[in-house]
Amino acid sequence: MHKLLALLTAFYIAGAQAKPSCLIDNTCMEYNGQLIDLRTGTDKLMDKAKNCDPLIENCSMKNIEFARTPEFSRKEFQRLVGEGGTQYFIPLDVTKSDLMILAGALSLGTVVFANDREIMDFVQDNKGEFSQQVATVGNLLGREAILPVAAGAYFMGAILDNGKLKNVGIFTVAAGLASQIVAEGFKKTFHRVRPHDGDSPYDFFEEGNNSFISGHAAGAFSLATVIAEVYKDKPAVPYIAYGLATLTVYARMHDNKHWGSDVLAGAVAAHLVTKILMRTVLNPEREDGSGFLIIPQFGRDHAGKAYTGVEIQWRPKAPSRLSQCEKSKLQGRELMALCFEEAFNK
Repeated sequence: MHKLLALLTAFYIAGAQAKPSCLIDNTCMEYNGQLIDLRTGTDKLMDKAKNCDPLIENCSMKNIEFARTPEFSRKEFQRLVGEGGTQYFIPLDVTKSDLMILAGALSLGTVVFANDREIMDFVQDNKGEFSQQVATVGNLLGREAILPVAAGAYFMGAILDNGKLKNVGIFTVAAGLASQIVAEGFKKTFHRVRPHDGDSPYDFFEEGNNSFISGHAAGAFSLATVIAEVYKDKPAVPYIAYGLATLTVYARMHDNKHWGSDVLAGAVAAHLVTKILMRTVLNPEREDGSGFLIIPQFGRDHAGKAYTGVEIQWRPKAPSRLSQCEKSKLQGRELMALCFEEAFNK
């Protein structure tokens, strides 16, 4: 069938006396002896990938061959857009430190979850005028104060030419948005009943409820993590930042808006999300870790219609590239023997 199609195409090309295919496909027009290109940007890229210029030659045969392939291979796309254009890597490494924090949070969270009612009763039984003032400050830090802090830090950094202050402003906004997306995802998934709407802390999957996890706690700890990471060279700053964020945790329980496990989960989630995001931005060239691989897709479907798209893949962390010689703790002759043996075997 393909041979017959190719033969018919050859006769068609001969009959057209090598007439540019763009005139046949109405992708160009002739004016005063010159061809005017009417192709879209996508069509130009596709023709470039086929190594064919329809303004000069007839691409009918190449069109047939191209239409049989639903999409470009990675090498073809690389040829199309050049080196580095085939894929984009977004590193999202989870370090051992992150895993330790997560493990500790899960252990503590289990205890808090089992005692949510008792913790809430204790907080409610010890409310007073001072606690109300603390709760007011905590609520501000968890929501209303975040954008002013971010804007103020950035503009002060720009005025004073202080890179750290500008980083606080930028990361506060980016990490805050990421943390709130995570928080909303949990809320819409678990639909936990808030303390002021029910006596039991174990009522989940009730439409219209969104107690788990706390968005205020996530916002406060996202801001605190940004400040603590940017100024980690100042020993007192992380303690102050996380201490202030803890006021928000207390405020949400004080106001009977969230259970203890809600605020704990919100704080831990925001802390981890913020640290991962900051590592991603500050180490863009780190491509040996785990992360998302973004691969542009470009080609024609089975009906011959052009399309573009994006493929997203998760890439696990690559194994260590260090040789046994480099990793060895041996010394002297033993180390030399190991290195020579490894080099010889390669």
